[in-house]
Amino acid sequence: MNELLPGKESDPRFQRSRASIIGAVTNLVGELPIEQLSITRVVEAAGVTRPTFYQHFPDVLSAAQEAAFVRLAEAFPGPLEPRAAVTVPDAELHRRIVAQASPVFVHLAEHMPFYQRVLAAAAGVTFFDRLIAFVASRMLPESLDAGERARGFQEDLTTVMASGMTWLVVRWVSNGALQPSSPAQMATQVADIAMALRPEPDLHSRNADQCPTALDLQT
Repeated sequence: MNELLPGKESDPRFQRSRASIIGAVTNLVGELPIEQLSITRVVEAAGVTRPTFYQHFPDVLSAAQEAAFVRLAEAFPGPLEPRAAVTVPDAELHRRIVAQASPVFVHLAEHMPFYQRVLAAAAGVTFFDRLIAFVASRMLPESLDAGERARGFQEDLTTVMASGMTWLVVRWVSNGALQPSSPAQMATQVADIAMALRPEPDLHSRNADQCPTALDLQT
């Protein structure tokens, strides 16, 4: 939300100008490093004025970061509705994770220069916090279920898993050699890791139950 312009988000003209800026920045960052882009160049490509640009973004980097999230949201399936609380066989869960991740890695591979340039210029805590939160919102709930008695543990678990997956993706995008070499291989690797790290249901609660209390130690 734009705190300086409350209510503007519902204005169609505001939305059109924002979409024009994001579209222009997306195209320009696909061709040039962000450091070579000026606001003048962006507003000329977007067909808006400088004051209009500043209604939406403080600088080109902020606009490029937003363009990256808009692009990811369009390419990334989700957010997903929680499934019924039933046990999913490992093979089926692995298949679901691959199916969820594959189109994302295909998209990233097709637009690699764009994402490489955003990552190279956007190395900040705020950006990566938002990126991790985005990845967490798209992760399959079945791969993270720690059991009914461990819901307080669930949020931390999701954050940790999303952080690790985000770093794998960032490293893959940033690596010009692309190892693994294909989006399909990367999706399979992510599924393999998710399966290996999947929590055993109620493990957190069971470990807590097994820890000796003061009363236990006295008896």
